[in-house]
Amino acid sequence: MRRIYLLSVLGTLTALASVVNNMFSPAMPALVSAFGIEATTAQLGLTASLLGLALGQVIIGPLTDRLGRRTPLLVSMALLAVASAASLLATSMPVLLAVRVLQGLAAGGGIVIARSMASDLNQGNALIKTLAFINVFNGLFPIVTPMAGGALTQAMGWQGPMVGTLAVAVLLCLACAWVPESLPESRRAGSSVTATLLLFKEVLRNRTCIFTILHQGAALAVLFGNIALTPFLVIHYGYSPNAIGLALGANGIFTALGAGSAAAVGSGERGMRVTSTGLLMTAVVMAVVLLGGMPFWAYEVVISAMLFFVGLTLTSSSGHAMDSARAQAGTASALLGAVGFVVGAVVAPLMGLGNLLTGAAIVYVIAAVLNALFTRLATR
Repeated sequence: MRRIYLLSVLGTLTALASVVNNMFSPAMPALVSAFGIEATTAQLGLTASLLGLALGQVIIGPLTDRLGRRTPLLVSMALLAVASAASLLATSMPVLLAVRVLQGLAAGGGIVIARSMASDLNQGNALIKTLAFINVFNGLFPIVTPMAGGALTQAMGWQGPMVGTLAVAVLLCLACAWVPESLPESRRAGSSVTATLLLFKEVLRNRTCIFTILHQGAALAVLFGNIALTPFLVIHYGYSPNAIGLALGANGIFTALGAGSAAAVGSGERGMRVTSTGLLMTAVVMAVVLLGGMPFWAYEVVISAMLFFVGLTLTSSSGHAMDSARAQAGTASALLGAVGFVVGAVVAPLMGLGNLLTGAAIVYVIAAVLNALFTRLATR
């Protein structure tokens, strides 16, 4: 029972990106009206949190290799609660963007620490199975959070999702108080700044780890591209704003199925190869759907298939990367998460530039091609 509790908390922590981003996404059209801004400016709210998620992992991940996991985790969750409360007081888009960065930074700390704790306690196939379990949360939350965000936006305006994020942060503050330390002092890295920088150097020199991280980053371009695109695509096709949460929630089912299927596929390397093949095939179909102006249901069918492969590699590539850099688990976990969120921060505003359908088709195809390239480099 204690292990199930720990894994459930770790799973919730790994899903914080969905809490911060997917819950916020349905509020973007409301922000356009509330602050009198353009759609691309509203999408910067997503970019800001993604940059914070990347920054939080790069900073907090190596620190946990030096200081242990538990204390940084508690501080991160407290910061998430404070930032979420502060977001309710934002009176302009610049203020909201600043708070969104802090939300992302705190959530990034939770994500990187959860992944590091899983690596502390498991290795090899056991790590893949553990990551498969906790990544189911990472797949389920994208189902629940956009629908919750849509309902909260309907009831409270753009502040509604901020209230939802605050509630999750407070619950995690309480839950993490019962999470034990997973990294004993005997296994911690040196305490100097030089020792921390050396951790990054070791990971960056690890060819397998770096190309695996880039493989996952390319796959996440599909995930974050869909999150940024869907609110405006729904409006483009003439549906009501209520459909935003439903569409994102339906997509999340397939991400969860992919994440939970990784253990059945086998090794992390095999999962990466299956993903690269699947994304290439579905990206070609997606280009036909978008450039051909096909109905919204056709987009939903293809993006759900793409997100299944994204979910699969979230587990497979995470396990492969962490196993290849076990001595620097926190640092490897930091880079693993940071690269994906930096990619998301870049992709989100791109989805709002130029022709909506053409731009999306180009982004999805490029992401699939890069994913296949990095798979080959990481596994050959």
